[in-house]
Amino acid sequence: MNSPQVLLPADDYARLADRLAALDHNLTPLLWSRDGVCLPDGSPIAGADGMPAGDADYAPLAAWVSIGLLFGGNLAPFVDAALAPGTLRWTQACLAGTDAPPFQQLLSAGVQLSRSDAPNDATAEHTMSLVLHTFHGWAGRIDRRRAGEWLQVPWREVRGSRWLVIGFGSIGRKVAALARPFGAVVVGARRSVASATDLEAADAMVTMESIADELPHADVVVLACPLTDETRGLVDAEFLSALREDVLLVNVSRGAVINTDDLLAWLDGDRAATAVLDVFDVEPLPVDSPLWKHPKVVMTTHIGGAGSGMAARNDDLFIDQLATFLAGGTPRLGVQD
Repeated sequence: MNSPQVLLPADDYARLADRLAALDHNLTPLLWSRDGVCLPDGSPIAGADGMPAGDADYAPLAAWVSIGLLFGGNLAPFVDAALAPGTLRWTQACLAGTDAPPFQQLLSAGVQLSRSDAPNDATAEHTMSLVLHTFHGWAGRIDRRRAGEWLQVPWREVRGSRWLVIGFGSIGRKVAALARPFGAVVVGARRSVASATDLEAADAMVTMESIADELPHADVVVLACPLTDETRGLVDAEFLSALREDVLLVNVSRGAVINTDDLLAWLDGDRAATAVLDVFDVEPLPVDSPLWKHPKVVMTTHIGGAGSGMAARNDDLFIDQLATFLAGGTPRLGVQD
């Protein structure tokens, strides 16, 4: 078998078969499942551990981590099988974050790993919906409706609010693109010097070293940064003490960006602040976590990117990136991009 081989989950193949066949590279799809690796006609080519079956030529150059693979809890065995023959050069992930151990395993093996921007539109929309939910006091509205209570309660407008978006990459810029038309002023914060794209997307830009100056002025603080040594525990007691008394703190990045003990102590204080959390340092969130029932917490279960259009966007991204790779180009969205 001399054609380039790409490893992908068997459950996703039927949906992409025609698009893979249309790629002008004589591509051989390898279909992975818990039972092993086979060709599209069902012929076995490797065991579940990625070891070749008999004299089969099993040498994937590329692999795709689809969202179904993650939801099925199959990421680790898939990565093991992809790495087993030592031929893998590039993998497309379905998420923006690549801090999970199997992704780090790929990077340690020298495999080029591309992140996904497919969840970003949904994550930005989810962020906007949570801010509107909280500003408008929808929980109280629903409670009053169920109680048959007619009470006209004023609500907080987004117009005129100031947002600090920490981590002004693709997600941060998309959050800004939704918030600014509502009349919000958006300040973006990122580690590197702001690009022309950043300056167009935000009303102002600051570096991570300067965010302390912005914290007291922000009505909304959105955490959209990757989890790195720099951002782990970024939101600690000192960070929180600098915030406005009525701030809305939104985390759609990674749970470990926030020191949970410091957050709980801060929320228990005499202030009107709210923490809106989609991610947590331990997931699933333990049933005994005080975050579940805390009156100043609005939470969702790490579903920020799980919009109805994410799967189709991931399909499109994978096909486009695979074509680039097979043509000898460099797929975009590398981990270090």
